[in-house]
Amino acid sequence: MKKNSIIFLFALVIPCLLAASDTVVISGWLTTPPLEVNYPAFHDTPDVEGNTFSNRQLLLFDHIDLKGYYPEEGKELNWLNGVSTRWASLTTDAGGYVMITEGPGESPEVAYLAVYIRTDRWIGAQLELKSPYMFEAWLNGEKIGTKSTIEGLTGEENGEVEGEGVEEPAGEEAEDLRADERGRYGHVRHSMQLPRGTHLLVVKALCPPEEGLDWEMMGSITVDEPFAATDVHPVTTPETIKDILHFMDGIKVTGVRPSPDGSMYAVSYRRSLPPSDRSETWTDIHRFSDNALVHSFRHAGISRLTWLPATNAVSYTTVQDGRTTVHWHHMESGEKRVLMEDIEDFAGLRWSPDEVYLVYTIREGGSGNDDSMRHILGLLDRRAHHRHRSFLYKLDVTSGVRTRLTFGNLSTSLHDISPDGRQMVFSQSRPDYLERPYYKQDLFVMDMQSLETDSLLADKRWSISTRFSPDGQYLLATGGPSAFGRIGENIPEGMIANNYDTQAYIYSLADGSVNPITYGFDPSVVSVHWHAPDNHIYILAGEEDYRRLFRYNIRRERYEKIDTGTDFLSNIYYASNARIAAYIGNEVNAPPKAYRLDMRNDSHTVLKDPDAERYRHVAFGEVNDWDFTASTGAVVKGRYYLPPDFDPERKYPVIVYQYGGTNPVSRTFGGRYPFNLWAGNGYVVYVLQPSGATGFGQEFSAAHVNNWGKTVADEIIEGTRQFLEEHPFADPGRVGVAGASYGGFMTMLLLTHTDIFAAAFSHAGISNIASYWGEGYSGYAYSAEATANSFPWNSPEIYVGQSPLYRADKINTPLLLLTGDSDTNVPPGESIQMYTALKLLGRPTELILVEGENHHILTYNKRLQWHNAIMAWWDKHLKDQPEWWEDQYPEKNY
Repeated sequence: MKKNSIIFLFALVIPCLLAASDTVVISGWLTTPPLEVNYPAFHDTPDVEGNTFSNRQLLLFDHIDLKGYYPEEGKELNWLNGVSTRWASLTTDAGGYVMITEGPGESPEVAYLAVYIRTDRWIGAQLELKSPYMFEAWLNGEKIGTKSTIEGLTGEENGEVEGEGVEEPAGEEAEDLRADERGRYGHVRHSMQLPRGTHLLVVKALCPPEEGLDWEMMGSITVDEPFAATDVHPVTTPETIKDILHFMDGIKVTGVRPSPDGSMYAVSYRRSLPPSDRSETWTDIHRFSDNALVHSFRHAGISRLTWLPATNAVSYTTVQDGRTTVHWHHMESGEKRVLMEDIEDFAGLRWSPDEVYLVYTIREGGSGNDDSMRHILGLLDRRAHHRHRSFLYKLDVTSGVRTRLTFGNLSTSLHDISPDGRQMVFSQSRPDYLERPYYKQDLFVMDMQSLETDSLLADKRWSISTRFSPDGQYLLATGGPSAFGRIGENIPEGMIANNYDTQAYIYSLADGSVNPITYGFDPSVVSVHWHAPDNHIYILAGEEDYRRLFRYNIRRERYEKIDTGTDFLSNIYYASNARIAAYIGNEVNAPPKAYRLDMRNDSHTVLKDPDAERYRHVAFGEVNDWDFTASTGAVVKGRYYLPPDFDPERKYPVIVYQYGGTNPVSRTFGGRYPFNLWAGNGYVVYVLQPSGATGFGQEFSAAHVNNWGKTVADEIIEGTRQFLEEHPFADPGRVGVAGASYGGFMTMLLLTHTDIFAAAFSHAGISNIASYWGEGYSGYAYSAEATANSFPWNSPEIYVGQSPLYRADKINTPLLLLTGDSDTNVPPGESIQMYTALKLLGRPTELILVEGENHHILTYNKRLQWHNAIMAWWDKHLKDQPEWWEDQYPEKNY
């Protein structure tokens, strides 16, 4: 059959091809031109099983890796033998077929086709792909089908076609033959469940060098009931919203550390390995000057990689058969050495500043952990590893001589080694159940030659962490406001300080005097560093819902905020001998990146942005601040996220997210509750920071103590009502509320006070304060701050009056309860108790227990299911779209 005759016949049948009302024919594709491939040597020689190399094997061979690759018109695709090509956008004929080429070439060829399936909501649908030749297809990176047959003109398959000299049909006979040809094309069908968003369909097609039909492809999508064809849109542009796989998959930058002289940096990555629950981590070394790779530790099976304090060398560990080896590797000379090997129970190390020795920790296993009748020796003994003890050892690097530094019945924790290497500060902690916060800490200083040890601070309530000053005369300490005899407290009389609001202090080793340098400094300290090259103290601190970097000028006693170009700074490390730092940070609508900070002029540059390609086509809506003044007089800060396609004339469902506990809901990009993802799904998301959160000053954070929602619940309800009143696009009839841990408690409590919410979910929430206090591993310790000096026997107004369980009959709002069934922080019984109460009351509720998970849902595939349950719950109750929920959790009677 002549190729131009086929094209002519297409025009004749176009008017007759119509799609059903529930079917969408893919009318445009992104395609590559045919790309030549070769059969391997000896392909026609039978293998050990008597089979020659087949076209199917050629198709299934992965010539290129398209993971994380997003086709678009004009984008380059590299091929074999240095060949490169570009994607083009092609439209289909009236029958829905796109022409790859008019018949086979002289050698085998492959072509790639792609289309983006955009959905306005969660839908169920059937995908069908048809072609006369072989192909395989992937949806969102997962293979969904393979067609291994080739249909010939005569109806005989696998490449048998009409011979030379056959008279070509014409007219109506040609039309009928063409329709019959396409009717005999093989197909791949796949049942799809697609959340709202954009989904990438990629097809790899193979055409062997045989005379036959034109190389063409057709795709269609038939939506299931009750969905409409207008809910799905095949497009050739990759614009999308943020979805769960954007921040679950791909390479993520997790840490960056500069070398001592500031000439190089070590950058660490993490990558999930779906569909498994495994992941890989590794570290690369680069030069700052040209960003060139110096060395990669990928696939090396290493851990605990760190720069040495003075030279451009790193140390790291490897483990084999449970025994640890410590390695030394110089990044400039390439020299490598083994410092220690076959160390049992190794738990970490710290180098002396002069690199003459290192201090390492050995963790000794305790006894009785597996006893079937286990005698609990105190509150902490319920923890699986409480009976283990950690002790300190010293390795002289030159001689290899080792010294045991500590022993006894209490673990010893290294704080720091003095700049001259002559001393170290370490601590021990022990329980004291008769006085809040139910433990005490002792600090010691040891002479590293004689091992003579002196007590530095004894019987300390509210522990501290310490580091030496560059001259060795002071300790830079962090701890709660009550540390050092309450010298750091800055609260009105009658209030109790919130010791989760971390402060910074300078302690004089000469006279024991303490300078609370953050007294009057509202941000809450995360970490501190006394930098020797400029003698300034750098403080990473939570300021309201931001996390920022500050410089403290010791001589002038003045703070200065440093612009890092981020909203949330995850971590930061400093070059010990240069005015250079490196950090990981994100903007509220941009993923984390690795940065370099020049501390001489406070300029910053991006070092690594591994998520750039993944997010290049992701659209985000605006994030705006919105604050209000509560009836108590407290100014409650907040922000709200808008959908990317926001229209102020429309009405949107609203999700209110709150924590209500001691930490603010920070401007992270991902996290367990990705607000910009929720907004991308068509929700307005309002996040507020009620009284009790750190980062707003000590008086504000102290409001958390003994509150348990007394005033915070009213602040959240007031804020929600005012937000709805002031924003006409917010639909007051479709408002949800959510929170986790303490925020889960607040979610339950809110539902006992108001019916303004149409739906709610609580993850690992507390329903009964007394049972959490007594059963959760951290219950009594957390309550040392949150319920200071208040107990079930002296404060029933808190333990009963503020517990949602005792007010369950007031709840009418549909409530989803989620929890890990192995949660030791907030035991799953907290959710189960509330579920029991609501079921007996006949109130709408659902309970999901995530098997094997603790307080956070971390396992990859369980995290995906957990996330999907939350999104489906919102869609069911705030959009009147129950299908996604019913697909995951069909109604059953047991």
